[in-house]
Amino acid sequence: MKKLLILLTVVAMMTTWGCSKKTDNGENATLNNQDLVAQIFAASMGAYSSGHSPVKGTYPINYQIDYNHPGPEGGNIHVLGSITGSITVNDQTSALISGFMQLGFTETINDFAFKSNGGTYTMNGDPYISLAGTFTLVPGWLFGSASSMEIGGGVKVTGPNLNKTINIQLTIIINSNGKGGHVSGTIDGIGVDYTF
Repeated sequence: MKKLLILLTVVAMMTTWGCSKKTDNGENATLNNQDLVAQIFAASMGAYSSGHSPVKGTYPINYQIDYNHPGPEGGNIHVLGSITGSITVNDQTSALISGFMQLGFTETINDFAFKSNGGTYTMNGDPYISLAGTFTLVPGWLFGSASSMEIGGGVKVTGPNLNKTINIQLTIIINSNGKGGHVSGTIDGIGVDYTF
C-alpha cells in the first residue's frame, strides 16, 4: 500500500512539473505544483496514520515435538508432545504485538546417565515426566506475566548409595524478561522454593 501511494505521488508530480499558474494580485507569483501535490499527499498520509493501527497478521503455532536428548554419560530422554497457540505481528516490521503458546510434553527417560557431586547416576522414567506450560508473549519477544510451567511425575534413580523412585511436582513461574524465574513444589516429598 505504501509503495502504491509513493508511486501515485511520483506520477502526479511528474504530470504537474510542466504546469504552473500565474496569478496577478499586484505581483507575479508562480505556484510550484510539487508543493501542491506534497501538501495534498501529506494530508492524506496524516489521515491514514491518525486512526490506523499497525498492519497485523495473526499466525497459528502448531508444532509436533519428537526429540531425543542424549545423556552426557549415556542413555536418553525421549520428548513427545506439541506446542500450540498463535502470535500477532506487525506485517510491515515483523515486530511482535502479542502471542500465546501452550506446550504439553511427555518425557520418557531411558538409562539417562549423568554426573552429580563426583558420582555417576542413571535415571529411568517411573513411568515418565510430564510438562505443561502456558506462555504469553509481549512486544520484544518477552514472556508476559502469565507464563508458567508445571512439571510432574516420577523417576527411578540409581547410583552411589542410591536406588529409589523420586516423585517431582513443580511449578515454574518465568520472569517477564525470559531470564530466570521462581520454582516451587516438591522433589522426593521435600519442599523446594527458589529463584533461578
